[in-house]
Parts: sequence; structure tokens; C-alpha cells
Amino acid sequence: MRTIQSEIKRHDLHQKKKVKTIYLKPNKGKEQLSKREIEDLMGVRRDTYTRRNGAIRRK
Repeated sequence: MRTIQSEIKRHDLHQKKKVKTIYLKPNKGKEQLSKREIEDLMGVRRDTYTRRNGAIRRK
């Protein structure tokens, strides 16, 4: 029966091999959004719903 240390040496796991990966960020151009588009993204111009006579209706 072998010990854990002898198995690590046998399989050459005692040396940590570092792999360095480089992540490149894609260049994004400046996007000009109008005031209305920004409000749509924030959810300002959403429909409001109310309950009338048991039914949910759009206001």
C-alpha cells in the first residue's frame, strides 16, 4: 500500500503548473442614447396595472 505523498510524487503532482490566460476586452464604440431610450432602459415608461372589479387592467 502506497502513501499519499508517494502517489503525488509518482504522478508528478507536487509541482503546481500555472497556466496564464489573457483576456482581451473588445473595443466598444460610444453609443449615443436619447433621453427616451435611457428612460425605457430604466423602466420609467412602463404600463401601470390596477385591479378593477377583480380584473387587472392597464391604466
